[in-house]
Amino acid sequence: MNKRTDQPGARRTSRAGIGALTPLAIALVAVWPNLVRAQTEAPSGNALPPVVVSAQPDALTEGSDSYRAKVATVAGKTEQTIKEIPGSVSVLTRQRMDDQNMTTLEDALLYVTGVQAVDYGDGTAYFKARGNMLGIQFDGVSIVGGLQYLQQFDLAMYDRVEVLRGPSGVMDGAGDPGGTVNLVRKRPQDQFHVATDTQIGSFGSVRQMVDVTGPLNKEGTLRGRAVIVGSDALQSIDRKREKEVMAYAALDYDFDPRTTLSLSAGYQVNPINGLDYGAPGVVNEDQTALVGRVPSSYAQNFSPSWNYGYTSTQEVNANLVHRFENGWKSQTNLFYRHQLVKGDYAYAGPGATADGLTFYGDQRQRNTYDWFGADTNVSGPVQLFGQTHTLTFGMNYSLMTNTQQSGFAAVDGPFPNGLFSLFDPNAVPHVDVPFTYGANNRTEQYGFYTQARVRLAKPLTLVLGARLDFYQQQGQTFIPDASDWSTQAQLNHRFLPSAGIVYDIVPWLTAYANYSKFVAAQTAVTYTGIGLGPRTGEQYEAGLKGSFLNDRLSATVAAFRINDNNRAISDPDHATGAIPGGKSRDQGFEVEIAGQPLPNWNMFAGYTYLNVHYDNDTPNLTDGTDPKHLFKLWTNYRFSQGMLSGVSVGGGMLAQTRISRGVEQGAYAIFNAQIGYRFNKHVEASLQLNNIFDREYYLRPPGNFYSVFGDRRNVMLAVRSDF
Repeated sequence: MNKRTDQPGARRTSRAGIGALTPLAIALVAVWPNLVRAQTEAPSGNALPPVVVSAQPDALTEGSDSYRAKVATVAGKTEQTIKEIPGSVSVLTRQRMDDQNMTTLEDALLYVTGVQAVDYGDGTAYFKARGNMLGIQFDGVSIVGGLQYLQQFDLAMYDRVEVLRGPSGVMDGAGDPGGTVNLVRKRPQDQFHVATDTQIGSFGSVRQMVDVTGPLNKEGTLRGRAVIVGSDALQSIDRKREKEVMAYAALDYDFDPRTTLSLSAGYQVNPINGLDYGAPGVVNEDQTALVGRVPSSYAQNFSPSWNYGYTSTQEVNANLVHRFENGWKSQTNLFYRHQLVKGDYAYAGPGATADGLTFYGDQRQRNTYDWFGADTNVSGPVQLFGQTHTLTFGMNYSLMTNTQQSGFAAVDGPFPNGLFSLFDPNAVPHVDVPFTYGANNRTEQYGFYTQARVRLAKPLTLVLGARLDFYQQQGQTFIPDASDWSTQAQLNHRFLPSAGIVYDIVPWLTAYANYSKFVAAQTAVTYTGIGLGPRTGEQYEAGLKGSFLNDRLSATVAAFRINDNNRAISDPDHATGAIPGGKSRDQGFEVEIAGQPLPNWNMFAGYTYLNVHYDNDTPNLTDGTDPKHLFKLWTNYRFSQGMLSGVSVGGGMLAQTRISRGVEQGAYAIFNAQIGYRFNKHVEASLQLNNIFDREYYLRPPGNFYSVFGDRRNVMLAVRSDF
């Protein structure tokens, strides 16, 4: 079944846990210094002095000890000062990920301004901003279909998470106008360094991370890094248990001081037992509308104990950068990822009675995904009319192939009409489900892009972008019968422009405005079987960006409006088919503050007001509505003097107004608190209390199928070492 409908996918089964990690971690830490020593012992004879090479990009946030990032790459292929980007960009730094004990992409995006991160119940999530789905980049390589409803790598792999809100068609091509997430991997460092992170949770979870990096030869031209993670965790939902093993390795090699080749690879498995898609909403007597939820504990698992899923992910990447003497730079990135998703599970629905009776069905699923991405570009300065301008030219390519197999079997329950009780899911039998549907899918996108930063005058910069884009989506079934490949959506030589202007009012305050177009392919067809054209639209945005306290603190205010046209809606004149008659308007404003108001004090706060209006269209309740108000906060203060020296205190909150997927989740606020202590320069510990007031709420309120509870009150102990 298609994961992008209101049907479940599948995930994980239990294999390896933290026990497999410990010997590997010990061996890795023990062997690395010997390996480095063998490579770096001084040679005999008249050796030349070593050449120290430092190829660490300025954008890396590791070791900054700040919640503020100065530059980002998500809005272009070069490192751009965030204040000079005519758009809304947030960067989740390594320091904030560590302080908040974030381990998954859902954890991270949940605390990014304006982003909805909604758990799907099976270890995956979907992500929205400004009323639309987000796209994905990996180290600047745009990947089609690589984010939503998919397992992602553990955050221990990444240096930072960058988010651009609003259309990003110039760099990414066709897609929803919500924005783009750029995941930037950790890079090898030029000094030997070992870090560990141990987390123990009150639900019954343990997680261990080891991160080792340093030079591999005397000259420092070859650097390496290895990160390994193992976890074994019970969840807030009864009987749900998730495991993870992740390994990441990276090498940087400097052919010369101007040319660097970077290679990396990642492997991760995510088994899960007792996965639970939750309970559907209560339907009225004639089953025409959802009228409420089934009364239950917010720890209730509504799935049988034999439910399981399994995901494995492998990834390899290559990056070649050359820096010319005239300030120009060329870079080429290659990306490949393979993912296997399989599972065998039962789920409830559609709908339920007020006393918790519902249908159950058994489903078996096996999906494989392969992504390939490539991006090559050149960028650099141009001197003209007494000003320095910056030009970027490039092209990128993205391909996703997917094979999906699934089978479904309805099972009869002990209650009238074959119903089961949601409160006795283990009564649902485990039956042998054959695959009854199989399909191959292929989505390809490529394009040519350019961006120019034209300095009109000392305080005024014009930012122009353009892309020529090509997109094709095809499909073929092979179960129950084989069919020929058919084209489901296609876009040829689509022109996507953008324009922005940046005005430096004073050195610490910048005003900006932008305009950008987007196009999003649609697979709906008319009643005659002809495919609909794409959704099209544009965003208008204006804002202010400030930098305060010697660049320690930044603040952004932005107002935006997205017009979305030609949305597919049901044909009012025919029983089947669709017409491009829908429109929507997403508008609002955002405020964000990040950085250090005082030495040793880090803080982040983000607020979003979003008004979504539909003309001749309705919200997609499969994924739910968007909160009108969304506020996020996290802060941490470290005492450095006096009796409290070494102590840190922190905390935060997340608050949002109502959302609905048929059943409404009212407004709620979640509060967290943290206290920590640094024993010495190498070891620190923190104790974090999450959901202090034990607020009961839905992350994903019930629809005809599924619902996901938010975590109950819990405690997390984290111990970190740094050598």
